Amino acid sequence: MAENYLSDSASILFEAKAARDKGIHHRAIRLSQESLELALKGILRAVGVEYPKEHEVSEAIDENLGKLPEWFRSHVAYLEEASAWLSERRGPSMYGDEIAGKPASELFTAEDSRKAVEYADRALELAGRLLREMFSS
Repeated sequence: MAENYLSDSASILFEAKAARDKGIHHRAIRLSQESLELALKGILRAVGVEYPKEHEVSEAIDENLGKLPEWFRSHVAYLEEASAWLSERRGPSMYGDEIAGKPASELFTAEDSRKAVEYADRALELAGRLLREMFSS
């Protein structure tokens, strides 16, 4: 299951990078959030934790630090920051800002999509390393 989550995360990240490269910044953010979420849920699944059925799961990672190797724990603060940043933008990247009457396409910049993709890419890299170490003989 964990490996499948990471495979899906990688596919979604590929789409996020394509959206970023096309200047579809809101879509890059939305896809990056989804990619990061699956990477984090893959980590939790790999250590035997039933993850929360919500989009922001960094608290569950934090609660299970003892199940993670020392090298990985040094990256948890970064993953929590990434998850919180992307989760805050998840809704607006899909629906826009209804109060301001702005569509999602007008809310985000190239810098926003660059940051979103960077967060998801790093999360997937860390999750992949963790799973390789845990499951390779």
